[in-house]
Amino acid sequence: MAKENAIKVLQELAAYARLKNARAMFFWQSEDSRFVRYANSAVSLNTREILTKLNVTVYGDRKKASSSIMTDAEDLDSMKKAVDKAVEMLPFAAPLTYQPIVSAIPETVVSEEAYDSAVVSMTSSDIIAFVEEAVAGLETEDILLSGNISSGVTEQAFMSTESTEAVYWRATDIGITLVLSSLQDKWEVNAEQFTGWVKDLDAGALHNRLSWLTKQYTTAPSERVPEQPFTVVFGPAALATYLDYFSWIGFNGGALKRGFAMMNADDIGQKVLSDKFTLMEDPTLIETYPRPVDQFGRARAPRPIFDKGVFHGFVWRQSDADEFGEKATGHDVTSLSVALKGGDWKVNTIQEFAALPRDRDVLYIPYLHYTGLVNPTKGIVTGTSRFGPLWLKKDGSIAVPYNVRFTMSLKDLFGDNLRLVSEKTVPWGESSHYRSRNPGATIVPVLACVDNINIELSNQSF
Repeated sequence: MAKENAIKVLQELAAYARLKNARAMFFWQSEDSRFVRYANSAVSLNTREILTKLNVTVYGDRKKASSSIMTDAEDLDSMKKAVDKAVEMLPFAAPLTYQPIVSAIPETVVSEEAYDSAVVSMTSSDIIAFVEEAVAGLETEDILLSGNISSGVTEQAFMSTESTEAVYWRATDIGITLVLSSLQDKWEVNAEQFTGWVKDLDAGALHNRLSWLTKQYTTAPSERVPEQPFTVVFGPAALATYLDYFSWIGFNGGALKRGFAMMNADDIGQKVLSDKFTLMEDPTLIETYPRPVDQFGRARAPRPIFDKGVFHGFVWRQSDADEFGEKATGHDVTSLSVALKGGDWKVNTIQEFAALPRDRDVLYIPYLHYTGLVNPTKGIVTGTSRFGPLWLKKDGSIAVPYNVRFTMSLKDLFGDNLRLVSEKTVPWGESSHYRSRNPGATIVPVLACVDNINIELSNQSF
């Protein structure tokens, strides 16, 4: 749907709600998604979905009620029924301890900087040809390809009954995960790319990574890692996973007030992490599919969350600010634009690092699996290695380790134990196909080296 039509629909819904003396906030989303899945070296699923969703939240005296609907983009009558339902539910909503604010959007803002029409034009044949180039010559009777490619365009629009202005945002995204696995030996290696632009797709980079990892896994011995402290080099996927937890429990104002945060108010202005740790929330970074204004129309600017380990403060969404008497910071967006600044370690790939001399054994862990929050106030997260770990030994040899589990504090990971951070960074995101499409990416270094990670459980086989 064209942005003009989306805004017109919301204006009609807002006018309809005002006729019912309702104060409401509207969130409209349209998504056009293509999904190709591989299994056993063949395409197992090839689908396309075009969906429109509407969420209506109606506000009263210390109350609010929400209704949502999936409908046709032109079916205004069904959307009005969603408004009716929310209005009807409001008297029965449980009372809140605070008065939620419904803000007037001051002016219409249209954001399309992260949109690429070439993504929309991609065909299934284009995707299959790209995958064939990325895995050319790597499949055998034993080594099979699996994975998925998700691509699409997402449109979002927000409006309240307090004005006729709207916030409209459109972006495209592509997420690629390719996995090579051995039927006989039960190992798996993979490679991924996330981008919003067709021009940035790089089949050669995927091929180089997969071919190098496959060579290691077919020639190096497989060994069980001793359960002891190790120096670990994390890849971008693992770092992005940790930063997702960090966004949740590290600097979220609502988590702080609910006793669910690892930082506290006394930490503001203090150096609490490594001077190698600079974390920005930066809506000017186009690779993160940024929102220059939030859903209430508030302009968003780059701000440091941590600057060389010094904590600059919490972010506050409107509902949390209402509940706890704080000021919202412009973070009512469906995806933050978080970036961990690169360091001065001039290593761009695991292939480059593995070729360097080493003064100790090092575990390379590109991905984390079965991650879970153990203790939020201490920042403790547990997880296991998965897909492509390597044991880079001091003598220059390489072994393939069986999966390991470790449980550690984010304060240690990004604190005194943080040893090296690569200069090069990449966007790491999720091209969602199981929930509402919501393009977003975290900028992370390609590698980070952390000392003294205790391996608490080591598998004896794949």
